[in-house]
Order: sequence, then structure tokens, then C-alpha cells
Amino acid sequence: MSQNVEIEYKNLLTELEYEKLIKAFEINKAESFTQENIYFDSKEMVLKENQLALRIRIKDDVAEMTLKSPHEGHLLETNESLTIERARALVEKTVIYPTGQIADLLASYGIDSMTPLYIIAQLRTQRLEKKVHSCLIVLDKSWYGDQIDYELEIESTTSTEGKQFIKNLLTQYDIPERDTPNKISRAVQDQQKRTL
Repeated sequence: MSQNVEIEYKNLLTELEYEKLIKAFEINKAESFTQENIYFDSKEMVLKENQLALRIRIKDDVAEMTLKSPHEGHLLETNESLTIERARALVEKTVIYPTGQIADLLASYGIDSMTPLYIIAQLRTQRLEKKVHSCLIVLDKSWYGDQIDYELEIESTTSTEGKQFIKNLLTQYDIPERDTPNKISRAVQDQQKRTL
């Protein structure tokens, strides 16, 4: 089990802007990796009500369950490592009951460990990364059902540095600042559209 505070800034991109940044930062597309994100909540959306998000992320050879919770203007990530087999088994069940530190954290929000949490959305992301100074540039191409979107994410060690870095980058490459809901919101919205 591990915890870390996530300091990141995001901006949706067009496909053209995404390609422009790959070229500008000389990022090798062959070094991309793919991850699946599967999001969970109760039928009453009790996690969303408490500004929480729970996901299982599966990469080629590793998987983890992550609970994101508010923390001093950012997000605290509480991570539990899973084997690929365990992650796939949980996803196949379509309903989970978290345990350990994640369950303890949910309990601190009044969410009982016996509350069933169901899959509410899924997406697949192809991720490219490039370290620049002390920031990490992340370029994501994500598939939600048959929808595709592109996103720039800047991960930094301080808020000041991250805000300034993304502001400068958007200005330098003439990319408008866009309202960028997080991936879980976009995935849930896509899921709702497809079930109407």
C-alpha cells in the first residue's frame, strides 16, 4: 500500500495539437504504453458525492487499485498493488468490496466496507511521457467506447511550478486553455450517452 499527493494540471487537446507536442518534445511513439482504467462507485454514486474516485488500472505487467481523495487542494492517491490475475478477476465480477487501507479511508467518509461498488465506466489510454526539468509531460490518447480524446497532463512537485509550466507550454504552442474534466467524468459521461 502506498500514498502520494498528485499535483497535476491537465488540458484537453485536439489531435493536431497532440501530434504537434509529440513532435516538439521529440517523443518516440514506440515508447508508449497502454493502460486500462476501470472505475467503480455505488448505485447511489456515494463516492462521487464525497469527491472520491476508485479505479483499477491494468498495464502490461502490473495492476493496482487506487482511491483518489481530496487533500489540500490536490488529490491524495492511495494505491494497492494487485496481480494482473487478481485485477482481472475483480473486474470480471463487476462488483467489489475494497479492503485494507482503501476500506479504512472509505470508512472515514462514512462509506461502509459492505457497500457494493460496481463498474460505472471503463477506458483505455495510450500514454507517452517525457521528463522536462522537474516536470513530467504526459500525453494521453484515450478511448471511451468509440470516442477518442487527447489530453496534456503536467505532473510536478509543486503547484507553482506545475501551473507556470503548463501556462508557458500552452502559450508557446498556441493551445487554448480548455475546461478539462477528469477522465472518470469523461468516461462516465460517455457511458451514460451510450446507455440512453
